[in-house]
Amino acid sequence: MRRMRMRGFTLVEVFVSLAIVAMLLLFAAPNVATWIQNTRLRSAAESVASCLQNARLEAMKRNTYVACMMTDPASSAWQVCVYDPVNLACQAATPIILQRYASEDAGITSLGVDTTASNSSVALAPGNNMPGQAVFDSFGRLPSTFANQVMRIDTRNASILQSDERRLVIYINVGGQIRMCDPKLSKATNPMGCQ
Repeated sequence: MRRMRMRGFTLVEVFVSLAIVAMLLLFAAPNVATWIQNTRLRSAAESVASCLQNARLEAMKRNTYVACMMTDPASSAWQVCVYDPVNLACQAATPIILQRYASEDAGITSLGVDTTASNSSVALAPGNNMPGQAVFDSFGRLPSTFANQVMRIDTRNASILQSDERRLVIYINVGGQIRMCDPKLSKATNPMGCQ
């Protein structure tokens, strides 16, 4: 009589396989968490760049001053509104054109702003010079008649180590051009680089 051999996995083989998978996940989990945080940071930076682009386009379309107001020092919240040059604020009678609320990024990202196109190799602290604004005129430029025009925005994520953070910088020049760049990359070798 012939004996039939049993097919399948032994309990030892299953446990060894599970141990190998657990060790791989243990090594990969921190990298995945950092990647997710940096993806949220990029999303917030793209959102701020969108705020600036929309404010510029609305200013040209409406033939008036329109501002991108970065409203919260603890998040990447912003709003696009028709700007009142007398009161130096959004016009109360005109509704807000576009808005991003602080709750949309769960307070993970924050902004730091500067009124000059300063060197991107030095990070701006989260909440630096906030709240901030960039006001565009009917030609889509930053008029020099308004003080404290934002010309540099750092998008930061304080929940990860600064060495792991992929901080993104947005520059606005007086002509109204908006450029987002990565200060860890060289402009000579990568178009996304800042320097």
